[in-house]
Amino acid sequence: MILYIHGFRSTPNSDKALLFKAHYGDRVVIADFSYEPEAAIVELEQIMAKNDITGMIASSLGGFYATYLSEKYAVKAVLINPSTKPYETLERYLGTNETHDGALFEWKKEHLVQLEQFAVKAPTTERYALFLQKGDEILDYRAAQRYYAGAETVLEEGGSHRFGGIERHFSRIDHFLAV
Repeated sequence: MILYIHGFRSTPNSDKALLFKAHYGDRVVIADFSYEPEAAIVELEQIMAKNDITGMIASSLGGFYATYLSEKYAVKAVLINPSTKPYETLERYLGTNETHDGALFEWKKEHLVQLEQFAVKAPTTERYALFLQKGDEILDYRAAQRYYAGAETVLEEGGSHRFGGIERHFSRIDHFLAV
């Protein structure tokens, strides 16, 4: 089974999640988890154990979580414009936030502190396939490029943080995850 982990302010009903659900059908679990980092990791680990997860696909903050889980459980992960230091980059979102489907949640300094405990110093690069777009308006693609240096990487000109057109890479993702 494949686990899809969405990003900050996203939900299991995001466009990317729905694309992966349409592509993989019953072979993918679209994670629904807490916005609080410690609770999110516990919930994601429970999903992994319950569903015999053999690979992950993750976007943005989900990529940070997937990196922690990949290192802990030796599972391959496809990372789409992943966050490498969300405990720094998500500071600008302190306060009330809204998910793409309208739910409100409170992002606090304690959540930034919680994120730091899941930071991986040196990822095992052969476990990762990176999909980066230079036009990412939220995260600097070069941070992920440096952090995962040596990982299989697709780097595209233009684009955005959402990485529109990810479906163009489904066969490459399938090959990497051996599905």
